[in-house]
Amino acid sequence: AAPLTAGSVITNTATVTGAGLAAPLTASAEITVQTGAELSVVKSLFPATVAQNGQLTYTFTIQNAGNEEAGAEAGVTISDLFDPLLKNLSASLNGQPLSLGTDYSYDAVSGQFSTTAGRITVPAATYAQTASTGDWTVTPGEAVLTVTGTV
Repeated sequence: AAPLTAGSVITNTATVTGAGLAAPLTASAEITVQTGAELSVVKSLFPATVAQNGQLTYTFTIQNAGNEEAGAEAGVTISDLFDPLLKNLSASLNGQPLSLGTDYSYDAVSGQFSTTAGRITVPAATYAQTASTGDWTVTPGEAVLTVTGTV
């Protein structure tokens, strides 16, 4: 039932009792909840099989299980080497179109794709505690980068 928000303090207390002890022995320690972003990335591809001149979509789902946003100052970037090479490439972040040269770069000869540092923001996770049990549920913050092109 530990609090998970930034700056919260967790106190761990242990008490030992026994017939040979005149009084219970108690010890405790406190730690402050770690502050920061905790990112993970899942990459998917659709469709699994594509014909020549067919459309291929890469989806990068970036999740943040941490209690702080990964904002522009974090400099989050996604880089990938697309093979097969993509033509007529377009990219979007959370459904909003991105601009080549401003928000991302793509080398059509090598297949190297990279978002511009700081363009991706991933919100902090949200936390909910069940009153009856004290259990916490963590819902990661999420950003979705989609890159589509023709093979």
